Amino acid sequence: MVTPRQQSGRQDPLAPEYAAQHNRMVSRSGRRRRESHEAVLRATKALLGEGGYQRLSFEGVARRAGVSKATIYRWWPNKAALVIEALSGDVPLPPIHETGDLEADLRTAVRLTIELVSAMPTCLILPALLADVIEDPTGTGAFAELIEPRRASVVEMLERARLEGRLQPDTDTSLMVDIYSGTIVYLAAVRREPPGEAVIDQIVSLLLNGHLPAQTPPTTTTA
Repeated sequence: MVTPRQQSGRQDPLAPEYAAQHNRMVSRSGRRRRESHEAVLRATKALLGEGGYQRLSFEGVARRAGVSKATIYRWWPNKAALVIEALSGDVPLPPIHETGDLEADLRTAVRLTIELVSAMPTCLILPALLADVIEDPTGTGAFAELIEPRRASVVEMLERARLEGRLQPDTDTSLMVDIYSGTIVYLAAVRREPPGEAVIDQIVSLLLNGHLPAQTPPTTTTA
């Protein structure tokens, strides 16, 4: 309904006050959403550490974060998506300082990937998390985004080496990264332990020189 004051074209003297009040309400609402969002992520990480991935539930996260379960469902479609976002802030992405020595630089990249995987509570949650991601294709992209910055930087490093002639011209540098990354994730998920330096050496030798992995001689003890 149009008031006579509005019809006359005069500015309502209370309009600025109403606008300011509205802006304050919007600001408080946005702040509450951010605080609730951060509370859910903190609760998720805490509960992962206490009970692991399989025991994690939206109900438990909601209770710990002090929000409704409906709030969590508005932001995350499933548990895998929630866990991936909760962990994304803890993924270290230190830069690779290239030395020009391809073997040494690739070894550094492999080692940093191991540190990246180990920084998450991977040995405990990775198998169940990957199972959920595979079952629900909507989670695949989120999981890829978690590791893509590191992967892309290594592919670029290997591409420079290829263009400079330090790798064969037809080398699939993207597949090289997938080979060692897949090995590391598999070892973390199945063996529940990160590979040591001997395994890193064999991975790098396989990728650069085609040397098949050799068995480690058994240690002998003297009486």
